Amino acid sequence: MKIFISVISHGHDILINKLGCLQLLSNDFDVIIKSNKQGDRFDELASCKKLHWIDSDYGLGFGHNNNVIFSYCINNLDMKDDDLFIVFNPDVSMNINDMYELASLMKKDNTKLSCINLFKDDKFSIYDNSVRKFPKFMQFIKSFLGGNNNSILDKNKIHEPMNVDWAAGSFLAFSVKRYKELQGFDEKYFMYCEDIDICYRSHQQGCPVVYYPQVKALHYAKHENRKLFSKHLYWHISSVFRFLLTKKGLTKPSSSLVD
Repeated sequence: MKIFISVISHGHDILINKLGCLQLLSNDFDVIIKSNKQGDRFDELASCKKLHWIDSDYGLGFGHNNNVIFSYCINNLDMKDDDLFIVFNPDVSMNINDMYELASLMKKDNTKLSCINLFKDDKFSIYDNSVRKFPKFMQFIKSFLGGNNNSILDKNKIHEPMNVDWAAGSFLAFSVKRYKELQGFDEKYFMYCEDIDICYRSHQQGCPVVYYPQVKALHYAKHENRKLFSKHLYWHISSVFRFLLTKKGLTKPSSSLVD
């Protein structure tokens, strides 16, 4: 089993170079960075043998970018069905041993889609609210208004691996075969809710997300979706309505992946 790590850079080159995480992971795994805008500089990564950079096709959505990387791995890196394809934010930091532990657990449990325990601080004391129940319309409204969001799972109460409804796209691990079966991310989403959507579609097909609380990583999250009148807020609201229509069976996923 090989591991392929998919990273989208929206001008995150300074952060990626500073964290140094991808350089270390590329010692053992194939790391593929796709720039979504011009101007990234990855000179420090040039010597990393297993690090690949796609510097083209700018301005795509989160899901579409990951689909592009997936196709690149199939066509250029000989990725196979029993390998792992990991969607990995540029602001996530994880060590090699934890990555191997995840791969071992997924193989042992025959897990096809999983997530890990993300934290907001380097002492691993503040949880990132990255695992949740599928949201309903009123939960979206409460979230936008800054109210209590009861779709968030309390990680303090989870000590063993368990199935969850969905996990944030900052880290999702797929078997390659599962990603193919799902036809990847729905490209009609631009930046938000595509993680909910792909987990929901997998759940509907009888393959839930498995959460491994013992596997940890740090997530330097920066949320921009709630700025009033921002494009992020517009994208988020549009994505919410698309997901709610998907739950009602009124929309179908769109993908550039081919069988």
